[in-house]
Amino acid sequence: MNHQEMFGNALWIGCDEQVYTPYIRAAFAARKGAKGTITICGLGMFELYINGKRISDDLFVPVTSDYVKRSITVHGLPFDEEMHHRCYVLRYDITDALQEGENQLAVALGPGFFATPLDSFDGEVRFGQVRLCYRIQLENADGSTEEAVSGGDTKWDMGNVTESYFFNGEKQDLRRHGEDWTCAPFDGWKNVKILENMDTEYYLQDCPGDKVIRLLEPKLIAEYDDVKIYDAGENISGWVVLEDEGAEGDMIRVELGEALDPENPQRLAYTQDQFLEVISDGKGRTVHPRFMWHGFRYFSVKGRAKVRHAELIHSDIPKAGRFESSDPVLNWTHDAFVHTLLCNSHGGIPSDCPHIEKRGYTGDGQLTMEAALYALNHQAFVRKWIRDISDCQDRHSGHVQYTAPYTRCGGGPGGWGSAIVSVPYQYYLQYGDAALLRRMYPQMKEYIRYLEGHSQKDLVVSDREGEWCLGDWCCPGGVKLPAPFVNNYFLIKSVNIMEKIADILGEKRDAACAELKEKAIAAVYREYFDPDTGNFSGNIQGSNAFMLDLGLGDERTLANLIAYYEEKGVYDTGIFGTDIVTRVLFEKGAAATAYKLLHDEKQQAFAGWIKEGATTMWEYWACDWQRSLSHPMFGAVVASLYKYVLGIRQEAGSAGWEKAVIEPMLVREVPCLSGHTETRKGKICVTYDYADGILNISVDIPCGVQAVLRYGGKEIQLSEGKNQIKL
Repeated sequence: MNHQEMFGNALWIGCDEQVYTPYIRAAFAARKGAKGTITICGLGMFELYINGKRISDDLFVPVTSDYVKRSITVHGLPFDEEMHHRCYVLRYDITDALQEGENQLAVALGPGFFATPLDSFDGEVRFGQVRLCYRIQLENADGSTEEAVSGGDTKWDMGNVTESYFFNGEKQDLRRHGEDWTCAPFDGWKNVKILENMDTEYYLQDCPGDKVIRLLEPKLIAEYDDVKIYDAGENISGWVVLEDEGAEGDMIRVELGEALDPENPQRLAYTQDQFLEVISDGKGRTVHPRFMWHGFRYFSVKGRAKVRHAELIHSDIPKAGRFESSDPVLNWTHDAFVHTLLCNSHGGIPSDCPHIEKRGYTGDGQLTMEAALYALNHQAFVRKWIRDISDCQDRHSGHVQYTAPYTRCGGGPGGWGSAIVSVPYQYYLQYGDAALLRRMYPQMKEYIRYLEGHSQKDLVVSDREGEWCLGDWCCPGGVKLPAPFVNNYFLIKSVNIMEKIADILGEKRDAACAELKEKAIAAVYREYFDPDTGNFSGNIQGSNAFMLDLGLGDERTLANLIAYYEEKGVYDTGIFGTDIVTRVLFEKGAAATAYKLLHDEKQQAFAGWIKEGATTMWEYWACDWQRSLSHPMFGAVVASLYKYVLGIRQEAGSAGWEKAVIEPMLVREVPCLSGHTETRKGKICVTYDYADGILNISVDIPCGVQAVLRYGGKEIQLSEGKNQIKL
């Protein structure tokens, strides 16, 4: 929709440009018995009150998008790519909050991504100054209608949040306004400024907002001088809630981190400069951040304040999957991944980490998408992010950004840009909806054209000038795999998927893409295959698995891969290689080797994180150099726990779970397994239990799903409902 269609005659309003956190007030009249709705957008984030009542418990709305064109530089170069811009709008029923006569509207604004202060950690993401637009539509008992819209009669004042840095923290001065600011007289407030309309498209938000999901009770673990150190018990995204016990003018300061310094347990580590600073008004108020969340487990409190609790906050996405086994390492891997994934679900974005960058990296997101679709029921969330990926493609070159929505970042042309192909395809497989495939298929072809233009001798060797050109990432001891090798893998895989998409859509396969794929395959053989050994790129960091995943190599390639990891017994792979090695080992019948890697107890393994007391997944395998202890990317292997360990997957060619295959790959070391995933047709549940040499299998199949069990060379047709099998 354009502005007129969404907001009618409402105007965008704001305040002084250097103010990032204003309160905005207006009065409007309503008749007795009137029903009302409000269409509203406050950028970057807003809280809405009518007559003192908070209208929604959603946090950090609207969801983030590539709101409008910006003039920015990236790595010192002008960013001149042309993308699509959209802005999300909320519509609420406010009938229950209305009263006869005069009504009070109050809005608190915060910067978010849109208006991040230029002097903040990453002011380059800034789109513009904070702003508000709203349209109240009233329907009276007699059928007549009235409107109240944002305009010049609205007032503003500086809010209690005096400084807000989206990536770090907030400063609040509680003396500025009382808790009744939403209804108190606002005489003396300043007139708002009328701002220009934005050149963007408006959409009603159809993606879940963030909510407080769970309360945690932190424990006091250290105390010195006037500082207290607390442990929330697990690494989370959210905030600490305090009860101010200070006198007027007293200062409270909270600092937050993901770990304690091993050399000094009274000092936080991995803080990323996260803080909350509050000046007391002496009235014992409850305080927490307003317009940002933190990523933390530990925190310190300096000043007179009582810790009430910590709140886990993320997008309101229900869980859809469960995995339980007799192997605690596998259980931890699943549960830590899901927890990390949710801690990185904010504002309609699957982020890389909940504190430092808060960006929707296309590499991390496409890598973990299949596992996420098994574990979470988040169709609307993923659909929204696919729009972001579509929006962030350059309309001229076909270049796909490393983050969606786009902010300054780093990545590579293969593992990141290929999200424009892989994520819509995974969405289609899960939900059976081909509409997004049809809309984005032309964009996929433009992406392949971009890769061709950044190739030399049929190897993808560069990206946009000045940008990174990664292949894999976060390998132990550094990435040794050549970036062109990995990027060609993603080019070939993307075209393979696009050929399937063309068949799904009933379209002719693209000849130019097919030709480019064959040239890319030939280049990989020419540059990286050793005909004497059958290895690609020396069989390092999963290189053989990359090509086996594409159907390349020969029988030696697989044998060498299995022998290498049987002897090594631990991952030496980065974010992409870890998933690919695990998946290929399962698919090629080497389940025992895959299990060995999954529950190995060395440092660069999931059990190593458990030994370190981790409750979320880390950015790096080892703890010798860490930025973040909440990164979901290595958890992509959880898809293998569902598909191969539990054995729940779709029949080849099926979409939307029309046809399912139950084909577990069991080992004696894990005698008990159970779990489920919730499809659009219902839950598929499995349980496996070895007892007295007999394997007891229980499978629940929902209505409308055709399913078979394959195990031990047998194929058994399953019926809807509960199936009990002994083998």
